[in-house]
Amino acid sequence: MYFPYIFKEIFRRKSRTLTNVLTVAVIIAMLISVASIMNAYTSAIYLPFRDVGSDIVLQKSHNSTNLTSGVRLPFEKGTFNDSEIKGISTLGNVQEVSKSLVLWDFNKTGFISIEGIETNSSLGKKLGSWVDQGRFIKAGDSNKAVLESHFAKFNHLKVGNDVSLGSKTFKVVGILKIGEGSPTFSSNAYIESSDAQSISGIKEWDQLYLKVDDISNEEAVRVEISKIDPQITIISGNYISASLSNVLNIYRTFYWVGVSVMTLIAILVLFKVNAMALLERRRDIAILQTVGWTKVEIAKQILLETSLQTILGFILGAIASLAVIILLGAVSIQSMSTGLESTPTTISMPLAFPLGNAAEDLGLCIIVSLLVSYLLAKRVAMIKPSENLRSL
Repeated sequence: MYFPYIFKEIFRRKSRTLTNVLTVAVIIAMLISVASIMNAYTSAIYLPFRDVGSDIVLQKSHNSTNLTSGVRLPFEKGTFNDSEIKGISTLGNVQEVSKSLVLWDFNKTGFISIEGIETNSSLGKKLGSWVDQGRFIKAGDSNKAVLESHFAKFNHLKVGNDVSLGSKTFKVVGILKIGEGSPTFSSNAYIESSDAQSISGIKEWDQLYLKVDDISNEEAVRVEISKIDPQITIISGNYISASLSNVLNIYRTFYWVGVSVMTLIAILVLFKVNAMALLERRRDIAILQTVGWTKVEIAKQILLETSLQTILGFILGAIASLAVIILLGAVSIQSMSTGLESTPTTISMPLAFPLGNAAEDLGLCIIVSLLVSYLLAKRVAMIKPSENLRSL
């Protein structure tokens, strides 16, 4: 009984229907798009750790001195001795430790960041999976290097060329492209750990990559590492998240303030438009009353009509937000520097349609529909049939 009349009203009063649907669509599109960006922003914080194959990166603060041949430790970075590494490796929640020696080489041609790695470690295997040209270094490779693609392109270096690192010449055996998000921990050149120790004279390590059994145990690991040496800097997704917490809190605050304001606007606009339409439809209501429709039945008809328009608006808004997400493709944020770079690292944030937030917005649409319908039903109940008949 209701739906034929509802569809007739929707197509007959196109201006009112379009206003209702577009009001909801614009609000839903804004809510979903903002939620998608905020979710991507939060997720991107953990990209450097996910893609480098580690949960925690350790560095050590120390007043380092210049080394021979222009090769030195990064500024303010110290090394881990065997006792510290053994203590960290035996912690209950630590599954694996990958060691590396990060060096800075200031030479006549410029600056090169070098990382000496254990090729059989998880870090070495991860880096090896990113090789785009040639091959990765192997255990025992002497005077062989793999270059990061941007560094190689800028310096016009290819597989088979020679590159000077410290006082030695290395043969380029491969070019690798760093995985998404991981430039936070990238170097220009990767060599076997023994070569890095040889050109620097350092027999220890200055960067450790840890895998823990469960990310929820990160804080426990942090506490235990601090007991080993309070000078150890612990870098993780939570560390970067904490450094950006004020930004995220502002986003969250304004998001919910925006949700509240837009919900209120939606209620006021829908109620105003439908209330005006209700006065225009007094003749229709009078006819319905004369053919036997009760106030309850008329209220149900208004409820269904408003709900249908709101749901149509939600669908249109969801489609519009999906189009926005596809057009944006990806946005970038500045991540916290690990101390190996002088400037923050840019991390790409792939956007995705937030199904959870969309479901919440759908629930919000239903609540708005019910509230508007209730307010309109009260208006209908206040209009006496005799007044409607006089308007004929």
